[in-house]
Amino acid sequence: AHAIPATMATSADSPNEPDIPDLPNMDDYMNGYDDDERERRSSETHGELIRFLTQSKEMRTTAKSSLKQSLYAGGGALAGSFIGGPVGGLLGGVVGSVVGYLQSDEYDGLVLAVLKLEETRKQTLMKEVAAVLMIAGAQARQLESADGIREQLYRFADQEAVRDGVWKACVSSVTT
Repeated sequence: AHAIPATMATSADSPNEPDIPDLPNMDDYMNGYDDDERERRSSETHGELIRFLTQSKEMRTTAKSSLKQSLYAGGGALAGSFIGGPVGGLLGGVVGSVVGYLQSDEYDGLVLAVLKLEETRKQTLMKEVAAVLMIAGAQARQLESADGIREQLYRFADQEAVRDGVWKACVSSVTT
């Protein structure tokens, strides 16, 4: 299996800039289909992504830890800074992070938002998910069907970078 490094190395030319892996050539993804067929396949693959997000234990864990914990940390930092200035903001952020870590929340909000995306945003999301999977080692032809998307999502779900990439693509699709 191909692994994506959990942390990105920095470039020798500019030590503060992370090296970003080369993105796959997305011209090959869904190439050769007319607009109607591309839309049909995109809807099918989008459905598989939704099933993966709702049924994958790894994605639920990623959703909980990334979204909710950051909200608690941010809320704690904001409240702390109002009360105690910069030091209060620091302490509030720490306390908020601990509370976020201890709390358990639902993840369905994002899943439902992704489910309700308009067609052009669904297609963009699926291209971004396909890019994440191709960076991990999937081939474009493996991602053209709903079964193919499902197989590749589960194949690479054990890689943190893939889970994070899929999650970020989903969040981006509902916030932009």
